[in-house]
Amino acid sequence: MKPYHSIALVLIAHAAAQEPPVIVEEHVAPAPPPVVIEEKVVPAQPPVVVERVHPLDPALVRRQLAIAPKVIEVREKPAVVLPPTHVETTETHIIEDPALPPRIYNVERNVVIVEGRELPYVTIPVLFVKETAELLDSESRTALEETAKAMLEVLQTSPDAGFDVEGHTSVEGTDEFNLQLSAARSRRVYDELTQRYGVPVSAIGAHGFGEKYPNHPNGSEAELALDRRVLVVRVK
Repeated sequence: MKPYHSIALVLIAHAAAQEPPVIVEEHVAPAPPPVVIEEKVVPAQPPVVVERVHPLDPALVRRQLAIAPKVIEVREKPAVVLPPTHVETTETHIIEDPALPPRIYNVERNVVIVEGRELPYVTIPVLFVKETAELLDSESRTALEETAKAMLEVLQTSPDAGFDVEGHTSVEGTDEFNLQLSAARSRRVYDELTQRYGVPVSAIGAHGFGEKYPNHPNGSEAELALDRRVLVVRVK
């Protein structure tokens, strides 16, 4: 064998003995998209504002409670037969109650007629926590304080004067619940006027009438709010 043949065989054997080169392919995973956290901005809720239907007018309270009750002549009107489809609405309402004499409220003149006597009254703009007898705010207490001042002024000039606190509700809810609620609220006002502001207990009483005397039995929410009321009536 020729020498160069030997060299060629050695080179071939050496090449065969070497392992083939390993090719490593590097796969770079793409970066994940950034996580976007959406922050929902909830707008701040405006505070609940309770608007008083009848702001207190201290001068009007004094004038109204200074009016003594008077006897009036009640004339019975002849009965009028109306067609079945006709519905008559008035500014006053008469509700018959076997336990109490009927009461006629004239909301324009702020008087209630009971057994032939015309009794002046004022509506106190007190607000209560829903379905309770708890006073809602300081403005309610201010209204009670001003009302008490007016009552005490009347008693200075008319020592025999007498008053009654009336609680009323709208027609929403059951009769029993509304009666209890109106009684509790009238009692709360009575306690405030006597215990906190010095109105003599001998000059004042309190009664709850529930939903017996609504001015707006089929009214809107604003009108129903007018029926949730507390009155101070000059009864003597």
